[in-house]
Amino acid sequence: MRLIKGDKANKNRVEIVSIHIPKTGGRSFHKVLKQIYGRSLDQRFEKHHYFPKSGNKGDIKLDLPKGIRGIHGHLYISQVLHIIEKDNPKVISWVRNPVDRVISNYYYFMKRIREGDTPDRQKEKENFSLLEYAAQAKRRNRMSAILSGIELDDFFFIGIMEQFEKDISELASLMGWTDITEIPHINNSSDFKFNNDCKTQYGDINNDMRNEVAALNENDIKLYKKIKSLRGVNGLI
Repeated sequence: MRLIKGDKANKNRVEIVSIHIPKTGGRSFHKVLKQIYGRSLDQRFEKHHYFPKSGNKGDIKLDLPKGIRGIHGHLYISQVLHIIEKDNPKVISWVRNPVDRVISNYYYFMKRIREGDTPDRQKEKENFSLLEYAAQAKRRNRMSAILSGIELDDFFFIGIMEQFEKDISELASLMGWTDITEIPHINNSSDFKFNNDCKTQYGDINNDMRNEVAALNENDIKLYKKIKSLRGVNGLI
């Protein structure tokens, strides 16, 4: 079953809203959208680019520059709901096995701390283990929190990162995109993941630890399974 709603002939000012959940292939999808929309794709990406003075609160509404036809970034549905209600754009997002997503985010976060790319207050978490990181309230069930605000049937498409290239091809067909010259490859690993000084080494992550991460993200597990069912996808988790 495809998650589709809307009309391909929709001529509203904002045609597409892409919600980027961290570590779900969003940067690769951003490259695809840039090929399609060019300068009419909002140039902002990170939350602090959208909301530099707000502290990135989830209930702050997004203001758009003129001429924008596409939005893609680390946003909550709640932050663009007014745009969805006004322009009826095609809403797209990508999901991933929640346990793998948290593990990937753990190493990404630890790398950023070590590179000095996080606020000073995050420095105290430098020696967190995977489970200490995952147990933080704001790290739990992030996919569910970010996508909350509309029903799954209101999304035009929800892709699954583990089959990124296949889903990009399906989405391109649904959208009538003929200008894609390159489909970026998803890289699920990084040198840092396998070569670091983190308290939890990637090779030491066992089934018990994965089960604990899964238990901390029960809502995301249910969401991921429901999306897979709606998409007719078997396996992956």
